[in-house]
Amino acid sequence: MKFKIEFDDNSTETEVVIRCKELNDEVIALQKAFSKTEGLSQQLLLYKDDTEYFMPINEIIFFETVEKSVKVHTVDGVYDSKLKLYEVEELYPQKFMRVSKSSIVNISKIFSITRTISGCFVKFQGSIKQVYVSRMYYKDLHERLNQIK
Repeated sequence: MKFKIEFDDNSTETEVVIRCKELNDEVIALQKAFSKTEGLSQQLLLYKDDTEYFMPINEIIFFETVEKSVKVHTVDGVYDSKLKLYEVEELYPQKFMRVSKSSIVNISKIFSITRTISGCFVKFQGSIKQVYVSRMYYKDLHERLNQIK
């Protein structure tokens, strides 16, 4: 691995770019170290049709797998990601939590949890979208939400 620092008089903010052939343990460790840095604005590269979007992490309400692809939901739209769900869990453990085999939610965007006979569902602030929470993950989610208080 090599490090390179470039100075740009026209730059308005500090930007860190990690170029890699693949997402491996070393790259994940670097990302985690930088994500703990105060004030770091995190963005995720997402896709919709032929357009790339640089979405702030805090705008994402949940990730879900649909037919072997990962869909990323915001209040206003649905995008595609090249990340796998387990990679999202590893990269953003402080913001996101798995709630079923196929879904990871942004815990700071949860508005309510509804338990019914048929299951448990999470609803999000400012959205009509909801996600199923499996029984296996319900207790951990409830505990995590209580820690946020």
